Amino acid sequence: MDSWPQDECVPKMPLNPDDLVQHGVITPKAMEFLEGCLVARLNVAISGPPDSGKRTLLWALLSLLTEDEEVLVVQNPDDPCLEGRRITTLRANLSLDRDGPGISRRYLLSLAPKMHPRGLVVDRVQGLEAVPLLRLLFAMDGIVFSIAADSPEDAVCNLEEMVLLTETRLDSSIVRRVLSQSLDLIIQVDRARDGGTKIVSLTEVVGVESDSLMLRNIFFLRTVDEGGTEAVNLLVPTGIQPQFMDRLEMRGVCLPAETFTHTDEKRSRPAPRSLFR
Repeated sequence: MDSWPQDECVPKMPLNPDDLVQHGVITPKAMEFLEGCLVARLNVAISGPPDSGKRTLLWALLSLLTEDEEVLVVQNPDDPCLEGRRITTLRANLSLDRDGPGISRRYLLSLAPKMHPRGLVVDRVQGLEAVPLLRLLFAMDGIVFSIAADSPEDAVCNLEEMVLLTETRLDSSIVRRVLSQSLDLIIQVDRARDGGTKIVSLTEVVGVESDSLMLRNIFFLRTVDEGGTEAVNLLVPTGIQPQFMDRLEMRGVCLPAETFTHTDEKRSRPAPRSLFR
């Protein structure tokens, strides 16, 4: 895998989805699936440890969101400015000055519904921003956000924790049910050995069972023997189709069954894993 820009910077010439495949960050099948999810305006989280490439991946996927829709991007004052066709940027001002208190990203997120965007992008969701984000996830489609977490399970746990610390009137069961109905997919990224970025799983949020949020991998990173010469790590399908396939088709995205099969792996159907707290 070729190395690529890290989390703390955005390249002068942003990567695009084709670059992700070329750099070995994602396989063509997984990219086809992910592109379908974004074009259909599902709600997607990008999860990963610090400096794992979440921001660069977020920016690389932005072109899929802005192809036919207007997208609202909420940024910090020190973030590289995103400019482009169909992009509206709201930039927070966190400093105090003579004119009064600064404008927080939490406040900007509360304004988002009034602007009626067709999509929303938020990088590095933290603390007080979690509550308005949860409300937006429940109210609209086409939201893509990143969050620091070591796994998809950690991502939803961290988001739930941030909500509960801010909004004491809610409890865990309510937050989990909202997430089960509003968050569709989690992209888990990690650092590669060469210092670049790799996507290690595309995980569906299945639902709630016995008050636990259920997650299930649609694609995951595994060692594959390609032609009997050398084993390589590839993001391959688990052999199952996500529950939101009907929503993709209703929005004009038709993925062939071959997208979810891999000839070199057993056709197992892993059960959803339970996320207990």
